[in-house]
Amino acid sequence: MRTGPSPSSRRLESVDIDSLRRAEFPIVEREIYFDHATLGPPPKRHVRAVAGFLERMSEQGLDDLFTVSEEGVDGVRRQVAALLHTDPAHIAFVRSTSHGVSIVAEGMRWKSGDEVVLYELDHPAGVLPWLNVIEEGVHVRFIRDRGRFCFDAADVLSEVTPRTRVVCVSLVNFAHGARAPIEEIADICHERDIWLVVDAVQALGALQVDAERLGADVVVAHGYKFLLSGFGIGVCYLSDRAIDELKVGQVGWKSVESPFDLDRILAFRLDFPSSAKRFEPSFQPLPQIFGLSATLELLAEVGAEVVEARVLALTRRLATGLAAKGYEVVGPQARDSKTPIVSVQLRTDAERLRFEDALRESNAKSAVRESRARLSPHFYNTDEEVDRLLECL
Repeated sequence: MRTGPSPSSRRLESVDIDSLRRAEFPIVEREIYFDHATLGPPPKRHVRAVAGFLERMSEQGLDDLFTVSEEGVDGVRRQVAALLHTDPAHIAFVRSTSHGVSIVAEGMRWKSGDEVVLYELDHPAGVLPWLNVIEEGVHVRFIRDRGRFCFDAADVLSEVTPRTRVVCVSLVNFAHGARAPIEEIADICHERDIWLVVDAVQALGALQVDAERLGADVVVAHGYKFLLSGFGIGVCYLSDRAIDELKVGQVGWKSVESPFDLDRILAFRLDFPSSAKRFEPSFQPLPQIFGLSATLELLAEVGAEVVEARVLALTRRLATGLAAKGYEVVGPQARDSKTPIVSVQLRTDAERLRFEDALRESNAKSAVRESRARLSPHFYNTDEEVDRLLECL
């Protein structure tokens, strides 16, 4: 029988969040920031890494550009792989979530009548790339929400037909915050040889995400939300099948094996590497890459299990406190918060005004999505900040 705290709880107790938040997140001096589902403020070490690299470019140039772009970027690739519990060969850097989804939408060898299953309340980043291939004869089918602010594996199965080629859903919904049962959906897909694409942008950086255990072919997230890493950079896990079977839609000089071999650069041989690097056509945005590295270093120092435990404790505190104040938290989050997002239905004008007044009085920042208030804390937020907002309600 366990007689003491678990290793994760002991580590949680050992992390000095107060010192870390003051050292790394100056935004806490300005306001209570509960809007990471829109934008995650980069920590100061991220800013120093980006600025330092740009200063070096400006003052010294980059005599070691090829080494930085290969060995240096591969070091960051290893950090991303560790975050996603996979091998670096499965990681590609992308510009955005839409870019990662489009790698599949543009890389599939479609046949007229093929079908893609999507969720009707999902973010456009996971929907529009599939609408863009309708001209190739692809049909889109939508999982219906039916007012539940969630869906289950049975809902997915009801939309699957013998023509279904892809299911694409978010791990955590951007608006109402429910977590999709990806592992169960993966079982459905594997049994029918259906591709599974997962938008993890509202999870990665806040929740533990094991890409291979999820069972997806592709898991993608851009950097500017819970990854706290700004714009223009995202990370993408691609399975062996994705690497082997997808067409490389955007081909550039770095899409090939050994692109820095100057003795063969004019051989014009289109020999793709056996890794996910084949989907990286040119230089990545190097300052942002090394900024991402600094943020991943910080998240690793805190520990993924500690980050997740703190985030979920904060969202549960929010959901419980809001319900006690008479507010309606929508979806499964009202019963058991398992994601970084709490969505609040503001049912009347009076309720909406009272919520807005409380945000002003507590100096808290949130967002509005689908006519609901959306609160999305991160690990460096505190119980006291949650309680301050609740007191003002």
